[in-house]
Amino acid sequence: MRDIWKAERGCECGTWMKKKLFTLAGIKVRGWECPKCSESILHPEDAQYALVLNKLKRGIPVKIGELGNSLFFRIPKEIVDFYKIKKGGKLVLKGGKKKMEIDV
Repeated sequence: MRDIWKAERGCECGTWMKKKLFTLAGIKVRGWECPKCSESILHPEDAQYALVLNKLKRGIPVKIGELGNSLFFRIPKEIVDFYKIKKGGKLVLKGGKKKMEIDV
């Protein structure tokens, strides 16, 4: 699989872009910036990582369901992909009176 970070990137203005680190939602993200027109492009994987982390910081509401005598909740696909959770995998629940934490 080709790593796009190693590739040269051209701008619409015809100039070659320079690699640069940006800050998105407090997270360092790789990207490219044109020295001529200041157009910038974020590395797609880094940008997606930053967006998911930002959502997690704010919290993602999930609905509670019931199956027999057990309650369950669904994990959103973007979180499954982010943490690479697989069917049959194990999660560890920890918590106190008002908070619960999940270790992947």
